[in-house]
Amino acid sequence: MNKNDEITLQIHDLHANGNGVGRGSDGRAVFIPNALPGESIRAKILKVKKNYAYGKLIKILTPSPDRLEGDGVCAHFGKCGGCQFQHYAYPAQLAFKEKVVRDAFARIAGIVDCEVRPIIGMDKPYHYRNKAQFPRGMGFYSVRSHRLVPINECAIQHPVCMEVMKVVQGMNLSLYDEESYSGLLRHLVVRVGQNTGEVMVIFVVNGTIGKDNSPFTKMDLPCSTIVLNENTAKTNVILGSKFTTIKGTGYIHEELKGIRYRISPGAFFQTNTIQTKVLYDLVADNIENSKRVIDAYCGIGGIALYVADRVQEIVGIESSFAAVEDAKYNAELNGINNTSFICGLSEELVPELLCKDAKDFDTLILDPPRKGCEASLLGAIVDAKISKIIYISCDPATLARDAKILAEGGYSLNFVQPVDMFPMTGHIEVLSHFSYK
Repeated sequence: MNKNDEITLQIHDLHANGNGVGRGSDGRAVFIPNALPGESIRAKILKVKKNYAYGKLIKILTPSPDRLEGDGVCAHFGKCGGCQFQHYAYPAQLAFKEKVVRDAFARIAGIVDCEVRPIIGMDKPYHYRNKAQFPRGMGFYSVRSHRLVPINECAIQHPVCMEVMKVVQGMNLSLYDEESYSGLLRHLVVRVGQNTGEVMVIFVVNGTIGKDNSPFTKMDLPCSTIVLNENTAKTNVILGSKFTTIKGTGYIHEELKGIRYRISPGAFFQTNTIQTKVLYDLVADNIENSKRVIDAYCGIGGIALYVADRVQEIVGIESSFAAVEDAKYNAELNGINNTSFICGLSEELVPELLCKDAKDFDTLILDPPRKGCEASLLGAIVDAKISKIIYISCDPATLARDAKILAEGGYSLNFVQPVDMFPMTGHIEVLSHFSYK
């Protein structure tokens, strides 16, 4: 197989990044974007490595019965990098994601007999995202690059996010250039409280925020608050550390099951409000009979406050000071007095709490970032032998890696529950339930 060869391939599998997987005549794996399992295709080889190759889809010879075309697919699919599966029927997406979870636990954790429950999907898997981040206010980056793809529609963003972007696109703003580090507008961020109707607009600007913010305040935007964020760093990090409110309160609210959450500009909140309630309900259902709980990586107190009425006490730990302040405010706002929140790294503070009061804590909630838990934290959990762990992850691979460590330390994996938090993409949210043997 050589570069620029044209070959016929049978696609037998799918990668989470949206690439179909076939086998060349030499047995080498060939990855083809937008090809689906069961299809016969013609492809042009673009890159050849020792054990695999990348190619470009030229023609579909035999389409998959799960392939979607025309009106069922966003006009920008295949150009912008936001979605991987717009062309894949939703039931097939769910089946694929469930398989990814099973394979991760079998391959990485060596756990082949755990109960992986049917994935919980959405009735309407479109326009679910309550947060949008538009580079230069224009669109999204293409796949694996920083080439900007201007867009005028999006199948997964909340419609208000698109309304805001279109207004900004019509303004004559100086746009940031990543090569010269010049230009004003780096990013446009829009956050929506889907159950409150509140909307926050954040303009990330390349410069110092001065007194004259008229280009932003004069815009007729469908929002309740506008925040400017300074970011002059020569990096790909979206937000800087300084926020200045120029309209409204500088935050929005969301509501779930009667719990009202204040969300600050830089604070984390799940991007799919409907599925967040599904996820939180799962935690609540499985935290019964718990008394004292640690909620690591607690954010603005989303889970802790949601399940506080099921337990005696919850201690939340979060590294973001702003998120901790939100969590404390949210507890007071909802009249919840059996929670406390500490600012710090979970890998440092959880071992300290378990060392002091391990016998008093019977449940640990983990919801770490994509990289999973630090080894020091997992070691402390194993040493403490805490009775129950509810581990939420947005990456089945790192979850499986950590599950293997917990299993080797004496924990039983009782079940795994995938939740489709990110339809049309390869991302998967998973809740897993462990107990000490």
